[in-house]
This record gives sequence, structure tokens and C-alpha cells, in this order.
Amino acid sequence: MTEAEPDWYGAEPQTPPRTWDFVLTLALTVLMLVLAGVLFFSTLSGGIFNAACSNDSAGCTTDLVGIGHQISLWTPGVIALVTIVWSFVRVLRRKVGFWVALIGLPLMFGAFLLGRFITDLGIPDTVVQ
Repeated sequence: MTEAEPDWYGAEPQTPPRTWDFVLTLALTVLMLVLAGVLFFSTLSGGIFNAACSNDSAGCTTDLVGIGHQISLWTPGVIALVTIVWSFVRVLRRKVGFWVALIGLPLMFGAFLLGRFITDLGIPDTVVQ
């Protein structure tokens, strides 16, 4: 059976996988996992800066601080998981998939910054000074 002939099930022959796409997707996946870890630990250590909100007289909006903290903690990891799975499904289906992981990187960082912004909205300026 040659490469141009369909297999005995009658399916069309598959094209060989793109090596450059697989390698680039794998490299972006590693970069995405490193960024997710850095953002996760940055959010955990960023909670130290909110220690002034533990005092009730500080006037912090604890709901905003909590929501922003949770967004910046979990959203980058969820975005990383979704884009990694989606990009490798595309690679396995012989479609170009590196662009999905490439889009996931700024989405992760943007979600982190959005969470930090919401957290900062809940902390009054008098606490920060």
C-alpha cells in the first residue's frame, strides 16, 4: 500500500504530522506551564501585601479583594489547561495548533492583571500608603 492509496476502511490517507508545529507547540506549552506557576506563586505571595486589610478599621472591601485574588490565582491555570489541550488536539488532527498556545500566553497574563486590578480596587489608598 502506497501513501497515496486509502486504507482498507476507505478513509483518506493522513498527511504526516508537521514536526515544526509539534515542536513549537511543545515549547509554548512548557513556557505556558512555567508562566502559570510563576503567576500562581506570585498571587500567593501577593496576599502578603493585603495584610493591612486584616484590620477592620482599614476600610477594605473584602469581597473585591477575595474575588480579585481568586481570579488572579485560578484563571491563568484554567486558561493554560484549556489552551494546552486545544492546541495538542489540533496538532493530533494534523491542523496547525501552535497559535492556540501563543494566544493563551497573553490571555493568562491578562487574566492575572485583571485579578490584581480587582484586588487593588478593594484596597483603599489610605491602606497602601
